[in-house]
Amino acid sequence: GMRIILDAVVNHTSTSTLVLSASGAMGNPDSAFRKFYTFDEEGDYVSWKGIRSLPKLDFASEQVQDAVYRAEDAILRYWMRPPYQIDGWRFDVIHMLGERGTAEGNPGHVRAIRHTLKQENLDAYVLGEHFFEASQWLQGDQEDGAMNYYGFAHPIRAFLAGQDIAYHPIKISAAELDTWLKLARAHVPFKNQLAQFNLLDSHDTARFLHLLGEDRSRMMLAATLLLTYIGTPSIYYGDEVGLSGGNDPDCRRCFPWDSTTWDHVLHEHYRRLTQIRRQRPSLRRGDIQTLYAGAHSYVFARTLQSDQVVVACNRHPSEPRTISLPLWQTASPASRFTDAFNGDKFEVVKGQLQLTIPASSARVLLSS
Repeated sequence: GMRIILDAVVNHTSTSTLVLSASGAMGNPDSAFRKFYTFDEEGDYVSWKGIRSLPKLDFASEQVQDAVYRAEDAILRYWMRPPYQIDGWRFDVIHMLGERGTAEGNPGHVRAIRHTLKQENLDAYVLGEHFFEASQWLQGDQEDGAMNYYGFAHPIRAFLAGQDIAYHPIKISAAELDTWLKLARAHVPFKNQLAQFNLLDSHDTARFLHLLGEDRSRMMLAATLLLTYIGTPSIYYGDEVGLSGGNDPDCRRCFPWDSTTWDHVLHEHYRRLTQIRRQRPSLRRGDIQTLYAGAHSYVFARTLQSDQVVVACNRHPSEPRTISLPLWQTASPASRFTDAFNGDKFEVVKGQLQLTIPASSARVLLSS
C-alpha cells in the first residue's frame, strides 16, 4: 500500500508567524517565544543563510525542543498519531539545525529526533536533506537515509549529462563513476545504504530530461540505474511521462494530466522497472558488486541469496559494447538469465557471461 512522509522544516520559521510578530518574540523582549530565536545585542534575530524572512530556531531552548520533538504533544509526534499516522519525516536542511544561530549541538538533537520518531513508530523513515557528503548522519544513530545527491544524483548527472553540481561541463568515464559510487557507499553502513533516497532530480534542481537535452534514450538509461541501484528510488513527479524543466522554478511545472501529451514509451519503461523492482528481492535488499567499468560501459550485479539481477549500461551514442562478465565473482548459484525487456536468454559458462549492450541503452538480466 501507499505510505506517507511529510516535510519537516524545523531549522527555521517564517517571519509571518505570530511567534515572531510585533506582539511576539521580535517586538516584546518578555514574550514567551523570545527564547525560540537567537537575538544579538541590538535586538535583531539570526536568520537562515541571512534570509530575513526565515528566522532560525534556537535548539538550545528547551521550549523549542519541547515544541518540535520532546513533549508529548510535540509537532513531530502529533502527525504520527491518529488520525494522521504518517510514516516518517523528511527534514529540510537538517545539517544546519542547532543552537544559538549555528549548527552547534546538531548530532545530539538529530539523535533525539530519531528517538522520538522511533518511539512513535519503529518503522518510521527518518530522511535528511543533504546536497553534499552526509555519512556522519548515516551511521545508524541519526538518519535512516539522506537525499542522495552526493552518492547518486551528482555522479549520474556527471556521467550521463556531462554536468557537475553547478551545471558546469564535466567528463567522467564509467570507471570514474564506479569509483565515485563506491567511495560514497564505503562510509555508510549497509542498512543505511538500502535506505538512501536516490534521485535524479528534485524541486531544487533542473529536471534530468532537460539536462540530457530531451534525449529519451539516455533518460531511459538513467531511469534504469535509478530503479536498480542500491537504495530507495525517488521518482520526481512527471519524470516518468517526460515532463521537462530548467532550474527552479521551471522544474516545478504542473503535472500534465492530459495523457495524450505523455511520452508513453518512457512511461512504460518506468512501469516495467517498478514492476521488476517489486518482484525481485535482490533489488530491494541485495548486495551490489561491480562487474565491469570502462570508458562508457558500467555493469553491476545485485545479489540476495539465489536471486540475482545484472544491470548493464552503455552511454556511447553509437557503438554497442560486448563484454565478458565475471559472474563467478559474485559467488551466486544463478547460471541462467533472461533479459527483462526483450526476453533474450543467457547462460553462464565457466563463470563468465557474454553480453552485448546496444548504444545509449541499458539491459536488465534476471536470474531464472
